[in-house]
Amino acid sequence: MRFFDDDIIVSSPTNLKTLSFFTLKNSYLEMGYKLNDDTFETNLKLVNNNGDYNVMAELLSDNNRYSLIFVKFSGINKASISQRSDYGNKSIIFGFKQMMNRIASENICISNTTVRPRIDTYLFDYDSVNEAIVNAIVHNDWSIAEPQVYFFHDRIEILSHGGLPHTLSLEDFYCGISKPRNIRLMKIFSDLDIVDHTGHGVPIIIEKYGRDAFEISDNHIIVTIPFDSEVMKSINVGINVGINLNAMERKIIELILNDPTLTAEKLSIEINKTKRTAERYLKSLQEKEYIERSGSNKNGYWKVLK
Repeated sequence: MRFFDDDIIVSSPTNLKTLSFFTLKNSYLEMGYKLNDDTFETNLKLVNNNGDYNVMAELLSDNNRYSLIFVKFSGINKASISQRSDYGNKSIIFGFKQMMNRIASENICISNTTVRPRIDTYLFDYDSVNEAIVNAIVHNDWSIAEPQVYFFHDRIEILSHGGLPHTLSLEDFYCGISKPRNIRLMKIFSDLDIVDHTGHGVPIIIEKYGRDAFEISDNHIIVTIPFDSEVMKSINVGINVGINLNAMERKIIELILNDPTLTAEKLSIEINKTKRTAERYLKSLQEKEYIERSGSNKNGYWKVLK
């Protein structure tokens, strides 16, 4: 059975009486919006007519009970879990950005430097994964379960619940016709420039990976992003990267893969070394072109290159 109420997360109340929206408000301010604290919650439809918070409000609040799970498996099936990270229990906006930082850190790159300009080939198409995860969040039927992201040895799978929204045909879906299940959540994502609401996400994935990337049923949608075969031949994905690295350097790569926002100070605690020693290791790995920093020291993240 398909989901007929297209905004159930707005009409469904949460039993949490006190919620805060620091992350959400700050995100709007960063986009240049002027906020009125007296009308903010009402304007964004975070409260129902009786003044109670709804499920969407909980999803966007600084502290909530919803998970956003990233699971890394050590093989091509679910027999053995390598790592499990939960980017939920916080504003879905912040959780999404954390997850995408993690995804970016996993997108290992190999470079052909024998030609000019050099040719970089990535493990997977980041834009396709980004679109798939955004869609999994804004189109998910949150009354069933949270979306999940599975990272296997040869592919990424993004699972959302609820199938296609009511009245949207399969052909319309493939053509990129947008009919968000959670209309107001999509509007907020659009306000914050996370999604442009043009429906181009599915065509982007199809252009890169074909229609076979989608498995669609009445109950779920799974998007499968296969890894580039040439990159897989050239590297050993995961904690075994870097056969020319010593044990400590490999450990640091593993820590970065698990937390791409890792700082030198936090790293020093993890490896039981001084901050200066941690900084030397990070600098060495950068010079060897195993990692690079994206963004500022405060708000950026590490990317594993090989």
